Amino acid sequence: MLRQEFSGGVLRTTLSANISNSASSFSVADASTFPTGTLPFVIVIDRGNSAEEKVLISSRAGNTFTVANRGYDGSTANTHVSGAFVDHVLDATVIQDMNQTTYDNEVLVWMGV
Repeated sequence: MLRQEFSGGVLRTTLSANISNSASSFSVADASTFPTGTLPFVIVIDRGNSAEEKVLISSRAGNTFTVANRGYDGSTANTHVSGAFVDHVLDATVIQDMNQTTYDNEVLVWMGV
């Protein structure tokens, strides 16, 4: 399981410029409430639109995100326009890993291990 960084109270921001479907870094208007980037974290661009894409971010420096994986968590890498909404999200992979770990631990406790 890939350990990730999460932050509560992250405010929605927007892309500062257009990005291609292969951009390896991009800037947003204000990333000050996003995770620091000491561990990877997930964002979603264009949430709820046909171009919705989850992106695994490897680091953040100010308002610039460095990409670890485009089209993350079953989404597709897309182009996005300046002003597109960017949100911090919890991805299905983490939820499934936590679910599996919790279930496995409960089974071990039940078995007396």
